[in-house]
Amino acid sequence: MNQILSKIKNQASGFFTQFFSPSTTRNLLLLYTVLVVPFFIYHESHLPWHYIFVLCLISLVVGLLITYFSLYLIQLYWKETFHPFIEIGVLVLFIFALWLTEILAFEAGTVFLFLFITVAFFIRILQLTEYARLLLAFCLVASNALISFKSLQGAEIYSAYLLFKNKYHIEEKDLNKWEVTENNNYWNEELQIGFTLPEGMFFYKPEDLSMENKTGVGQIAGLLSFSDHDAERYPFVRIFYFPDYVGFQKEQAFQEFSEFLQIQVSKGDIEDLQEIQQKEIQDFILFSKFWTFYDLMRPRYSKTGFMIFENASHDKLLLHITENLEKGEIHEQVIREFLSSIRFRNRL
Repeated sequence: MNQILSKIKNQASGFFTQFFSPSTTRNLLLLYTVLVVPFFIYHESHLPWHYIFVLCLISLVVGLLITYFSLYLIQLYWKETFHPFIEIGVLVLFIFALWLTEILAFEAGTVFLFLFITVAFFIRILQLTEYARLLLAFCLVASNALISFKSLQGAEIYSAYLLFKNKYHIEEKDLNKWEVTENNNYWNEELQIGFTLPEGMFFYKPEDLSMENKTGVGQIAGLLSFSDHDAERYPFVRIFYFPDYVGFQKEQAFQEFSEFLQIQVSKGDIEDLQEIQQKEIQDFILFSKFWTFYDLMRPRYSKTGFMIFENASHDKLLLHITENLEKGEIHEQVIREFLSSIRFRNRL
Protein backbone atom coordinates (compact mmCIF):
# COMPACT_ATOMS: atom_id res chain seq x y z
CA MET A 1 0.00 0.00 0.00
CA ASN A 2 2.84 2.36 0.88
CA GLN A 3 4.51 1.55 -2.45
CA ILE A 4 1.31 2.41 -4.37
CA LEU A 5 0.88 5.70 -2.48
CA SER A 6 4.54 6.53 -3.03
CA LYS A 7 4.22 5.82 -6.76
CA ILE A 8 1.11 8.04 -7.04
CA LYS A 9 2.90 10.78 -5.10
CA ASN A 10 5.97 10.60 -7.39
CA GLN A 11 3.81 10.68 -10.52
CA ALA A 12 1.81 13.65 -9.23
CA SER A 13 4.99 15.44 -8.23
CA GLY A 14 6.48 14.85 -11.67
CA PHE A 15 3.33 16.15 -13.38
CA PHE A 16 3.20 19.35 -11.34
CA THR A 17 6.94 19.91 -11.73
CA GLN A 18 6.57 19.66 -15.49
CA PHE A 19 3.37 21.69 -15.53
CA PHE A 20 4.82 24.58 -13.52
CA SER A 21 8.12 24.61 -15.38
CA PRO A 22 8.82 27.92 -17.20
CA SER A 23 6.55 28.26 -20.26
CA THR A 24 5.61 31.74 -21.45
CA THR A 25 2.84 30.52 -23.76
CA ARG A 26 1.14 28.37 -21.13
CA ASN A 27 1.43 31.04 -18.46
CA LEU A 28 -0.09 33.66 -20.75
CA LEU A 29 -2.96 31.32 -21.61
CA LEU A 30 -3.56 30.68 -17.90
CA LEU A 31 -3.42 34.42 -17.22
CA TYR A 32 -5.93 35.02 -20.03
CA THR A 33 -8.28 32.42 -18.52
CA VAL A 34 -8.03 33.91 -15.02
CA LEU A 35 -8.74 37.42 -16.34
CA VAL A 36 -11.65 36.74 -18.74
CA VAL A 37 -13.69 34.07 -16.94
CA PRO A 38 -14.83 36.43 -14.12
CA PHE A 39 -15.77 39.02 -16.77
CA PHE A 40 -17.78 36.44 -18.75
CA ILE A 41 -19.61 35.29 -15.60
CA TYR A 42 -20.39 38.87 -14.55
CA HIS A 43 -21.56 39.81 -18.04
CA GLU A 44 -23.95 36.84 -18.22
CA SER A 45 -25.12 36.88 -14.58
CA HIS A 46 -28.70 37.59 -15.70
CA LEU A 47 -29.01 34.11 -17.24
CA PRO A 48 -29.49 30.67 -15.61
CA TRP A 49 -26.25 29.03 -14.43
CA HIS A 50 -26.24 26.33 -17.13
CA TYR A 51 -26.47 29.02 -19.84
CA ILE A 52 -23.64 30.92 -18.15
CA PHE A 53 -21.48 27.78 -18.13
CA VAL A 54 -22.04 27.04 -21.83
CA LEU A 55 -21.54 30.69 -22.86
CA CYS A 56 -18.32 30.99 -20.84
CA LEU A 57 -17.02 27.72 -22.27
CA ILE A 58 -17.69 28.76 -25.88
CA SER A 59 -16.14 32.20 -25.43
CA LEU A 60 -13.15 30.81 -23.51
CA VAL A 61 -12.40 28.18 -26.17
CA VAL A 62 -12.61 30.78 -28.95
CA GLY A 63 -10.43 33.20 -26.97
CA LEU A 64 -7.80 30.60 -26.09
CA LEU A 65 -7.52 29.42 -29.70
CA ILE A 66 -7.07 32.98 -30.97
CA THR A 67 -4.61 33.80 -28.16
CA TYR A 68 -2.52 30.70 -28.88
CA PHE A 69 -2.52 31.51 -32.60
CA SER A 70 -1.59 35.13 -31.81
CA LEU A 71 1.34 34.12 -29.58
CA TYR A 72 2.59 31.79 -32.30
CA LEU A 73 2.47 34.57 -34.91
CA ILE A 74 4.18 37.04 -32.57
CA GLN A 75 6.96 34.52 -31.99
CA LEU A 76 7.43 34.08 -35.76
CA TYR A 77 7.34 37.83 -36.38
CA TRP A 78 9.91 38.52 -33.68
CA LYS A 79 12.28 36.15 -35.50
CA GLU A 80 11.52 37.51 -38.97
CA THR A 81 10.20 41.06 -38.66
CA PHE A 82 8.53 42.63 -41.73
CA HIS A 83 7.40 39.25 -43.07
CA PRO A 84 4.79 40.33 -45.70
CA PHE A 85 2.49 37.29 -45.41
CA ILE A 86 2.26 37.57 -41.61
CA GLU A 87 1.54 41.30 -41.86
CA ILE A 88 -1.15 40.86 -44.52
CA GLY A 89 -2.76 37.99 -42.59
CA VAL A 90 -2.86 39.98 -39.32
CA LEU A 91 -4.25 43.05 -41.11
CA VAL A 92 -7.02 40.97 -42.69
CA LEU A 93 -7.82 39.45 -39.27
CA PHE A 94 -7.92 42.92 -37.68
CA ILE A 95 -10.24 44.31 -40.38
CA PHE A 96 -12.45 41.21 -40.03
CA ALA A 97 -12.70 41.78 -36.25
CA LEU A 98 -13.67 45.43 -36.79
CA TRP A 99 -16.28 44.43 -39.37
CA LEU A 100 -17.64 41.60 -37.22
CA THR A 101 -18.23 43.91 -34.27
CA GLU A 102 -19.80 46.52 -36.60
CA ILE A 103 -17.21 49.18 -35.72
CA LEU A 104 -16.76 49.93 -39.42
CA ALA A 105 -20.48 50.72 -39.68
CA PHE A 106 -19.70 54.03 -37.98
CA GLU A 107 -17.82 56.85 -39.67
CA ALA A 108 -15.42 57.11 -36.72
CA GLY A 109 -14.52 53.42 -37.17
CA THR A 110 -13.72 53.93 -40.84
CA VAL A 111 -11.59 56.99 -40.04
CA PHE A 112 -9.72 55.02 -37.35
CA LEU A 113 -8.96 52.19 -39.80
CA PHE A 114 -7.70 54.67 -42.42
CA LEU A 115 -5.39 56.38 -39.89
CA PHE A 116 -4.20 53.01 -38.58
CA ILE A 117 -3.27 51.74 -42.06
CA THR A 118 -1.51 55.04 -42.81
CA VAL A 119 0.62 54.79 -39.65
CA ALA A 120 1.37 51.10 -40.34
CA PHE A 121 2.41 51.98 -43.90
CA PHE A 122 4.96 54.58 -42.73
CA ILE A 123 6.34 52.23 -40.04
CA ARG A 124 6.76 49.57 -42.75
CA ILE A 125 8.45 51.97 -45.19
CA LEU A 126 10.80 53.40 -42.55
CA GLN A 127 11.62 49.86 -41.24
CA LEU A 128 10.94 50.78 -37.60
CA THR A 129 11.38 47.31 -36.15
CA GLU A 130 10.23 47.85 -32.55
CA TYR A 131 7.17 49.86 -33.58
CA ALA A 132 6.26 47.25 -36.18
CA ARG A 133 6.36 44.48 -33.59
CA LEU A 134 4.26 46.48 -31.12
CA LEU A 135 1.73 47.34 -33.85
CA LEU A 136 1.37 43.70 -34.86
CA ALA A 137 0.94 42.64 -31.23
CA PHE A 138 -1.71 45.35 -30.77
CA CYS A 139 -3.64 44.09 -33.82
CA LEU A 140 -3.64 40.53 -32.54
CA VAL A 141 -4.66 41.46 -28.97
CA ALA A 142 -7.42 43.78 -30.20
CA SER A 143 -8.69 41.17 -32.68
CA ASN A 144 -8.74 38.56 -29.91
CA ALA A 145 -10.78 40.81 -27.62
CA LEU A 146 -13.26 41.83 -30.33
CA ILE A 147 -13.83 38.32 -31.74
CA SER A 148 -14.11 36.74 -28.26
CA PHE A 149 -16.65 39.34 -27.19
CA LYS A 150 -18.61 38.86 -30.41
CA SER A 151 -18.71 35.10 -29.87
CA LEU A 152 -19.98 35.72 -26.33
CA GLN A 153 -22.58 38.16 -27.63
CA GLY A 154 -23.71 35.77 -30.36
CA ALA A 155 -24.06 32.88 -27.94
CA GLU A 156 -25.92 35.19 -25.54
CA ILE A 157 -28.42 36.22 -28.23
CA TYR A 158 -29.01 32.59 -29.12
CA SER A 159 -29.48 31.58 -25.48
CA ALA A 160 -31.93 34.45 -24.88
CA TYR A 161 -33.84 33.36 -27.99
CA LEU A 162 -34.04 29.80 -26.65
CA LEU A 163 -35.21 31.04 -23.24
CA PHE A 164 -38.30 32.64 -24.76
CA LYS A 165 -38.80 30.60 -27.94
CA ASN A 166 -41.94 28.52 -28.00
CA LYS A 167 -42.26 28.46 -24.21
CA TYR A 168 -45.98 27.82 -24.66
CA HIS A 169 -45.52 25.05 -27.27
CA ILE A 170 -47.11 27.06 -30.06
CA GLU A 171 -47.50 25.28 -33.37
CA GLU A 172 -45.76 27.86 -35.52
CA LYS A 173 -47.46 29.12 -38.68
CA ASP A 174 -46.23 30.96 -41.72
CA LEU A 175 -46.93 34.58 -40.77
CA ASN A 176 -44.99 36.13 -43.66
CA LYS A 177 -48.02 36.38 -45.97
CA TRP A 178 -48.84 40.06 -45.55
CA GLU A 179 -50.89 41.60 -48.35
CA VAL A 180 -50.19 45.27 -49.01
CA THR A 181 -51.69 47.95 -51.28
CA GLU A 182 -50.18 51.13 -52.68
CA ASN A 183 -51.76 53.05 -49.80
CA ASN A 184 -49.64 51.12 -47.27
CA ASN A 185 -52.63 49.10 -46.07
CA TYR A 186 -51.50 45.73 -44.68
CA TRP A 187 -53.58 42.61 -44.09
CA ASN A 188 -52.65 39.13 -42.80
CA GLU A 189 -55.27 36.46 -43.43
CA GLU A 190 -53.68 34.05 -40.94
CA LEU A 191 -53.80 36.63 -38.14
CA GLN A 192 -57.07 38.18 -39.25
CA ILE A 193 -55.78 41.70 -38.62
CA GLY A 194 -54.71 44.63 -40.73
CA PHE A 195 -53.33 48.14 -40.30
CA THR A 196 -52.09 51.18 -42.20
CA LEU A 197 -48.33 51.76 -42.05
CA PRO A 198 -47.71 55.34 -40.79
CA GLU A 199 -45.62 57.65 -42.94
CA GLY A 200 -41.93 57.36 -42.12
CA MET A 201 -42.16 53.83 -40.74
CA PHE A 202 -41.03 50.60 -42.36
CA PHE A 203 -42.41 47.07 -42.02
CA TYR A 204 -40.35 43.90 -41.58
CA LYS A 205 -41.78 40.43 -42.12
CA PRO A 206 -40.60 37.67 -39.75
CA GLU A 207 -38.32 36.27 -42.47
CA ASP A 208 -36.51 39.64 -42.63
CA LEU A 209 -35.67 39.74 -38.92
CA SER A 210 -32.57 38.59 -37.07
CA MET A 211 -32.69 36.17 -34.16
CA GLU A 212 -32.29 39.06 -31.71
CA ASN A 213 -35.27 40.90 -33.24
CA LYS A 214 -37.40 37.75 -32.95
CA THR A 215 -36.59 37.17 -29.28
CA GLY A 216 -39.72 37.62 -27.19
CA VAL A 217 -42.85 35.93 -25.92
CA GLY A 218 -44.85 34.14 -28.62
CA GLN A 219 -44.28 33.79 -32.37
CA ILE A 220 -43.10 36.95 -34.09
CA ALA A 221 -45.52 38.12 -36.79
CA GLY A 222 -43.87 41.34 -37.94
CA LEU A 223 -42.13 44.52 -36.87
CA LEU A 224 -42.70 48.22 -37.59
CA SER A 225 -39.64 50.43 -37.23
CA PHE A 226 -38.66 54.02 -37.92
CA SER A 227 -35.64 52.80 -39.92
CA ASP A 228 -35.26 50.75 -43.10
CA HIS A 229 -32.00 49.17 -41.89
CA ASP A 230 -32.24 49.11 -38.07
CA ALA A 231 -35.28 47.11 -36.97
CA GLU A 232 -34.93 48.32 -33.37
CA ARG A 233 -34.65 52.03 -34.01
CA TYR A 234 -37.58 53.38 -32.09
CA PRO A 235 -40.35 54.06 -32.19
CA PHE A 236 -40.87 50.41 -33.11
CA VAL A 237 -43.65 47.86 -32.68
CA ARG A 238 -43.14 44.10 -32.57
CA ILE A 239 -46.20 41.92 -33.18
CA PHE A 240 -46.39 38.52 -31.42
CA TYR A 241 -49.02 35.85 -32.02
CA PHE A 242 -50.67 33.38 -29.58
CA PRO A 243 -53.30 30.90 -30.87
CA ASP A 244 -56.50 30.55 -28.86
CA TYR A 245 -55.62 27.07 -27.52
CA VAL A 246 -52.62 28.45 -25.60
CA GLY A 247 -54.88 30.38 -23.22
CA PHE A 248 -52.37 33.21 -22.89
CA GLN A 249 -53.40 35.58 -20.07
CA LYS A 250 -52.35 39.06 -18.96
CA GLU A 251 -50.60 37.70 -15.84
CA GLN A 252 -48.35 35.56 -18.02
CA ALA A 253 -47.65 38.48 -20.33
CA PHE A 254 -46.69 40.70 -17.40
CA GLN A 255 -44.37 38.05 -15.92
CA GLU A 256 -42.67 37.23 -19.23
CA PHE A 257 -42.24 40.85 -20.27
CA SER A 258 -40.87 41.79 -16.85
CA GLU A 259 -38.30 38.99 -17.20
CA PHE A 260 -37.40 40.24 -20.68
CA LEU A 261 -36.82 43.78 -19.33
CA GLN A 262 -34.74 42.53 -16.41
CA ILE A 263 -32.45 40.78 -18.87
CA GLN A 264 -31.99 44.11 -20.67
CA VAL A 265 -31.13 45.77 -17.34
CA SER A 266 -28.67 43.01 -16.39
CA LYS A 267 -26.99 43.26 -19.79
CA GLY A 268 -26.41 46.96 -19.21
CA ASP A 269 -28.58 48.07 -22.15
CA ILE A 270 -31.05 50.03 -20.02
CA GLU A 271 -31.35 51.37 -16.47
CA ASP A 272 -33.71 53.29 -14.18
CA LEU A 273 -36.66 51.06 -15.07
CA GLN A 274 -39.90 52.50 -13.67
CA GLU A 275 -43.41 51.02 -14.02
CA ILE A 276 -46.06 53.58 -15.00
CA GLN A 277 -49.85 53.68 -15.23
CA GLN A 278 -51.69 54.77 -18.36
CA LYS A 279 -55.11 54.22 -19.92
CA GLU A 280 -55.40 53.30 -23.60
CA ILE A 281 -58.13 54.88 -25.70
CA GLN A 282 -58.58 51.93 -28.11
CA ASP A 283 -61.55 49.78 -27.07
CA PHE A 284 -60.05 46.55 -28.44
CA ILE A 285 -57.04 46.65 -26.05
CA LEU A 286 -57.67 44.05 -23.33
CA PHE A 287 -54.65 44.89 -21.19
CA SER A 288 -51.53 47.05 -21.38
CA LYS A 289 -48.55 47.82 -19.18
CA PHE A 290 -45.69 50.28 -19.74
CA TRP A 291 -42.38 51.26 -18.15
CA THR A 292 -40.06 54.24 -18.56
CA PHE A 293 -36.31 53.63 -18.74
CA TYR A 294 -33.00 55.26 -19.58
CA ASP A 295 -31.50 53.80 -22.75
CA LEU A 296 -27.74 53.44 -22.34
CA MET A 297 -27.28 52.39 -25.98
CA ARG A 298 -29.07 55.50 -27.31
CA PRO A 299 -28.67 57.89 -24.37
CA ARG A 300 -32.19 59.18 -23.65
CA TYR A 301 -35.24 58.50 -21.53
CA SER A 302 -37.79 56.34 -23.34
CA LYS A 303 -40.84 54.18 -22.80
CA THR A 304 -41.55 50.51 -23.47
CA GLY A 305 -44.39 48.12 -22.78
CA PHE A 306 -46.96 45.80 -24.29
CA MET A 307 -50.63 45.58 -25.26
CA ILE A 308 -52.82 42.49 -25.64
CA PHE A 309 -55.88 42.19 -27.86
CA GLU A 310 -57.83 39.45 -29.67
CA ASN A 311 -58.75 38.88 -33.29
CA ALA A 312 -62.08 37.50 -34.53
CA SER A 313 -60.85 33.92 -33.91
CA HIS A 314 -60.00 34.76 -30.26
CA ASP A 315 -56.28 34.37 -30.93
CA LYS A 316 -54.22 36.74 -28.80
CA LEU A 317 -51.84 39.32 -30.26
CA LEU A 318 -49.22 41.09 -28.17
CA LEU A 319 -47.73 44.40 -29.30
CA HIS A 320 -44.30 45.18 -27.87
CA ILE A 321 -43.92 48.96 -28.24
CA THR A 322 -40.80 51.01 -27.54
CA GLU A 323 -40.94 54.75 -28.18
CA ASN A 324 -39.65 58.15 -27.18
CA LEU A 325 -41.33 59.88 -24.26
CA GLU A 326 -43.75 62.54 -25.51
CA LYS A 327 -44.95 65.02 -22.92
CA GLY A 328 -48.72 65.18 -22.53
CA GLU A 329 -49.35 62.27 -24.92
CA ILE A 330 -50.01 58.59 -24.26
CA HIS A 331 -47.93 57.59 -27.32
CA GLU A 332 -45.89 59.15 -30.09
CA GLN A 333 -47.88 60.32 -33.10
CA VAL A 334 -46.84 57.43 -35.40
CA ILE A 335 -47.77 54.90 -32.70
CA ARG A 336 -51.15 56.59 -32.24
CA GLU A 337 -51.70 56.46 -36.02
CA PHE A 338 -50.79 52.78 -36.13
CA LEU A 339 -53.07 51.84 -33.23
CA SER A 340 -56.02 53.79 -34.63
CA SER A 341 -55.58 52.06 -38.02
CA ILE A 342 -55.75 48.46 -36.69
CA ARG A 343 -58.77 46.63 -38.13
CA PHE A 344 -60.20 43.13 -37.95
CA ARG A 345 -61.84 42.98 -41.38
CA ASN A 346 -60.07 42.84 -44.74
CA ARG A 347 -60.68 46.08 -46.60
CA LEU A 348 -57.91 45.67 -49.16
